[in-house]
Amino acid sequence: MRQAMKAVSRLMGVLIMTASLVLAAGCVSGEASMTGPVADSFVTEMRLLGRQTVEGVGAGQGVAVFGDKVYLYGDRWRRDSERGVIREYALEREPVVHVRFTGREIVLTAGGEDVAPHPTGLTRHPEYGVFLGNTVNRRGTIFHVDWERALADGNLDRAILNTTRDEVAVNGCRPEFVRVDGRWMIATSDYGDAGNQLRLYDPVRLAEASSTAESGVLVDAMPCGPFVQTVHWHGPSERLVLVQNREPGLLYRLTFVRLDASDDLRGYASIDLEEPRDELEGAAIFEDGLVLMLSAMSELNVTFGRLEAMPD
Repeated sequence: MRQAMKAVSRLMGVLIMTASLVLAAGCVSGEASMTGPVADSFVTEMRLLGRQTVEGVGAGQGVAVFGDKVYLYGDRWRRDSERGVIREYALEREPVVHVRFTGREIVLTAGGEDVAPHPTGLTRHPEYGVFLGNTVNRRGTIFHVDWERALADGNLDRAILNTTRDEVAVNGCRPEFVRVDGRWMIATSDYGDAGNQLRLYDPVRLAEASSTAESGVLVDAMPCGPFVQTVHWHGPSERLVLVQNREPGLLYRLTFVRLDASDDLRGYASIDLEEPRDELEGAAIFEDGLVLMLSAMSELNVTFGRLEAMPD
């Protein structure tokens, strides 16, 4: 009976995505709009393609793409606490675009302790390795992680290489590798309605420091807009995407900024979606303009779109 119910659930998910795709086809205008002062206008609109329910992530918190795999992470509720988790997916485009769970996941515990119950960032660089962010009560922690060991073990028991308290942050951490003036750094941002900053950290110093307040960790900081849930580096355009809410915990906003040309990130235009109206938490953009957006909801928590008017 349980297997039959799961089969029906998967079928309903495909039907929902197919229906969403049909509704979106040929209806580009009005699904997304540009707002705010236009500085370095990059994308004019986004067309929605469909939605999917992904189970096992809990309240989704972010998206990372490593090679040909997509990693969705969030916090799963247990009876007595939250438990952070990262799950691995394959991106598939037939019969409609969707993600398929590969069966691999990392529970964010070490020695049975929930060390990252609320993951808020996951990023990888071939030279500097993997960094994982966690935010609890507005306080951020950044872990340097042996990624292959974590995947093999399915937890962080033997995978944590270093732990850094993000003490210069105002409201948690959202680490993401970015390239600025030919140099790789880690960007992270506050979440809040005022006084937010995006900060740039030296990954070498971060990998060995116990606090981001230590000398040489913080490279630069600049003001940014409110309600930044995560950040995403779009390599083809050399732009950082601020994955935001338009209101506290509600609505979807993507803002593309140039870190090599700005000391204030509040003047950039944003792509605002009128639907969905839930809490956007993470996003990733693929080379062909496909966008995967993750929300904190338990149903229809993955939304797919496609950017229009991509630059040459």
